[in-house]
Amino acid sequence: MTAIEPAADDREWLAFRDTLEKAIGVPLGAYKEPQMKRRLAAVMARRGVADWTAFAAAIKAQPPLLNEVRDTLTINVSEFFRQPERFSDLQQRIFPALMEKRKQLKIWSAGCSIGCEPYTLAMILNEIDPRGGHTILATDVDIPILSRARDGRAYLASEVRSVPEPVLKKYFTREGETYAVNDTVKRMVTFRHHDLLKDPYPSDLDVILCRNVVIYFTEQAKHVIYTGFTQALRPGGYLFVGGSELISRSRDLGLKTDGTSLYHRAA
Repeated sequence: MTAIEPAADDREWLAFRDTLEKAIGVPLGAYKEPQMKRRLAAVMARRGVADWTAFAAAIKAQPPLLNEVRDTLTINVSEFFRQPERFSDLQQRIFPALMEKRKQLKIWSAGCSIGCEPYTLAMILNEIDPRGGHTILATDVDIPILSRARDGRAYLASEVRSVPEPVLKKYFTREGETYAVNDTVKRMVTFRHHDLLKDPYPSDLDVILCRNVVIYFTEQAKHVIYTGFTQALRPGGYLFVGGSELISRSRDLGLKTDGTSLYHRAA
């Protein structure tokens, strides 16, 4: 039986995707193709590019365009205390309960983007247990974004809008029109490059936050990631996901729901 050759448009798309994946270091094969094409098509329309081959040439000739494409696909939109009620739950209920059993918590912010999430966690922990020696690992597949997160500066007013005023005064420095987190917060977070589909996961974690990161991944990729998260959690540990994300067949993985966007690993 003769194998069916992909259409010319499909071959063009696959060649473009492979080239782009190598350029930005993001596993595009794990993304849902229709959503990915839709996002890229919007960039092509703005740039007046007609097809994938021309788009690849434009990206090669214009380095800023590569950054625009990377940001479009990795969706690096974040802010401190995003969905404040989630962090309030961590501060008032989950962290204290975990600290009754373990003095030093191990936390992972997976897909940390520009650093707002792990730095928010650091502020909360410093408020409730300043000498606890807790560890916060923050990872992302996007190396330029990770570098910005590690720097901890140039945060816009819109990115700190949900920060309570006392917290803003205590942990941030105003630098013209932007904000920088102070050294107390920065010292509490370790940033590391990590690919959720290729690299080993940390272990014995108390809390994992991975919010609005895998929403555009294929179901197969999601299963790999959520299985990895479950195994990375210690029994009784918690997994936070995005508000619109639902882990299908979570019980089969060993996870139990514990409110909106929150799961915990069964003991």
